[in-house]
Amino acid sequence: MEYQNLITKFFAGEISDNEMILLRSWIEKDTENRRIFNEENELWQEAGVHTKLEHYKTDTAWINISSKLGIGKNNCKSVTILSRNNFLILIAAAAIACLVAIGGISLWVAGKASFQQITSASVKVTTNEGEKARLFLSDSTEVILNSGSTIQYDGSYNIKERIVKFEGEAFFDVSTNSEKPFVVQLGQMKISATGTRFNVFSFGNEDRIETTLEEGAIQVSIKGMEPVNVKSGQQVIYFVRSEKVLVRDVATDTYTSWKENKLRFNDTPFEEVLRRIGRKYNVKFEITNHDLLNLKYTATFIDESIEEVMEMLKTVSPITYKIYIRTTVNDKQYLKPRIVVGKRKA
Repeated sequence: MEYQNLITKFFAGEISDNEMILLRSWIEKDTENRRIFNEENELWQEAGVHTKLEHYKTDTAWINISSKLGIGKNNCKSVTILSRNNFLILIAAAAIACLVAIGGISLWVAGKASFQQITSASVKVTTNEGEKARLFLSDSTEVILNSGSTIQYDGSYNIKERIVKFEGEAFFDVSTNSEKPFVVQLGQMKISATGTRFNVFSFGNEDRIETTLEEGAIQVSIKGMEPVNVKSGQQVIYFVRSEKVLVRDVATDTYTSWKENKLRFNDTPFEEVLRRIGRKYNVKFEITNHDLLNLKYTATFIDESIEEVMEMLKTVSPITYKIYIRTTVNDKQYLKPRIVVGKRKA
């Protein structure tokens, strides 16, 4: 497939998952490919195509853009947000120095302070509840953000080091670079990798921080503890209040299938099932009988509504439920629907 067409589909928000894999492989294959991709990113931004790209026709988009703009105008990196239903597609290259001659005067001539000001700037991307986002960093590392998540990094990213601060849930597909380890900072916990694929779960209102390694190797460091070297198929859970650490073998797709809009459970405790359903559907659960926490489920949910999911759980287990739709509070902010789950009488 012609990669120019893939790029156009990507920016138009119409690229399929298989086409995304082809495009990402092409970008990672050669630094020249990544340069071309970044230049097309700039062209789309300069054309003013920032929002509602789902209405753009992919077969004419490239022709229209190319006829108006030349290639390689500058080397500035910035952020583009493309809306595609509730899944945002983001290209966020680090905002590094833009050494471009403007009116015969380059940024370097303007002075070292200007360079420092640009590289000290930070990029922050946040997803709302019920949204996901795909993010490409300047080193071709891919990050898929789950709802209610925030990632932040300095404009100097990938110049001397690769460090991001994160809260929420995300899947990281890290571009290989043994000289610049990729580091995810999560409060008192830090994850280091040189090139691998792993999931992170770290919400401020949760008692646990999880990282699940799908491929490769990572090192998990927790303040006051010995670093933990993690292998493929393993999960590390740090319980914040008790400061306990658990390392276990898991079926990784249970913890990574959310990025494909799936919920997959394999003999999963009921409490964790409800926690993950709550994140996906933006609802809050209340359990009236704690005996239910002994239940375990094996199931896969894809396109079902929350009502269909709850009916399926009710069919295979002794539960009852009621969904309360809450509209507004005093400050006019919407509240999450509340689902009360109880034990069904025999």
